[in-house]
Amino acid sequence: MSERPRIGVALSGGGVRGLAHLGVLEVLDEAHVPVDFIAGTSMGGIVAGLYAAGVPLQKTIGFAEHMGLLDIASRGPGLRGLFGHAKIAQLLAELLGSEDITFEDMKIPTAVLAADLETGELVVLNQGPLIPALLATSAFPVMLSPVYHQRRWLVDGGVLNNFPVDLVRQMGADRVLGVDTPPSIHLNIKTTEEKVGEKTGRFHLSPRALFSSFTTRTPDWKLPILIAETAVGFTANLVNETRLSLNPPDVLLTVNLPNVGTFSTGKNAETIAAGRSVAREALPELLRMRDKPLPSATQRRWRGFVRRLRRAWQAYWSPDYTLYPPA
Repeated sequence: MSERPRIGVALSGGGVRGLAHLGVLEVLDEAHVPVDFIAGTSMGGIVAGLYAAGVPLQKTIGFAEHMGLLDIASRGPGLRGLFGHAKIAQLLAELLGSEDITFEDMKIPTAVLAADLETGELVVLNQGPLIPALLATSAFPVMLSPVYHQRRWLVDGGVLNNFPVDLVRQMGADRVLGVDTPPSIHLNIKTTEEKVGEKTGRFHLSPRALFSSFTTRTPDWKLPILIAETAVGFTANLVNETRLSLNPPDVLLTVNLPNVGTFSTGKNAETIAAGRSVAREALPELLRMRDKPLPSATQRRWRGFVRRLRRAWQAYWSPDYTLYPPA
């Protein structure tokens, strides 16, 4: 009888968008898809930690659906960030049922990622107390203060690795499910296309439309933040794409949540439902990942050799100097 594949789950960062991971995990539980390893960054790390500690998903979802920014924002120490971690730490302790839970207590092997603010090193947190690690992996720069843990000043691991598929492979997973919640924005800015586009073929932004959001009675004050977040997110996405080309997951779920920012807490229930919907659409793939027998050790070594040979062949034939990323 063939050995059951060990399944790992990698959860990306993304702030409030990361609540979609709860919907995905709910579908995995319903379909009896086992999770043998789990890793995450930022909100993905928090979700991974709560899930692996055995906190019932419905309890976490019930809290997350009604969570607002004021529920987690507390005064930060000094001027290291706009907010501190006191409220978040208290909420995590309430959900976990203890302040003293450690990684060694987890029901599933778990790891979260942070970045050393002084050295720039990627830090894998998988030992010792859990709550400080969850605070560190989610210490979004500027908004939240850095966390002093393991004799390091740590910030959100998303600045270096926002989607730890490679880490789950290192942990020993035979097959990996990756769940990504990238930033995206849809701008509803009208152009003068309706008036001149058909005649001239040129398109112009209408100043009236561009600034209308600032002159109406209900201005969308979040729009500039969303634009900045999406633009900065291009770098994280580029790093993710490079990592995924080297360590692709067996199943990749991308939950698109246009205009949901890192701290946009107005659509939590819809965000969780979006993760649930994407996972249900991919259920046949998830079941194949669970049920398909593992190849033999010889086949796995051969496939690894072919994969490395293909990368070397591509590098050999690539131009000496290339534009990266391609225009």
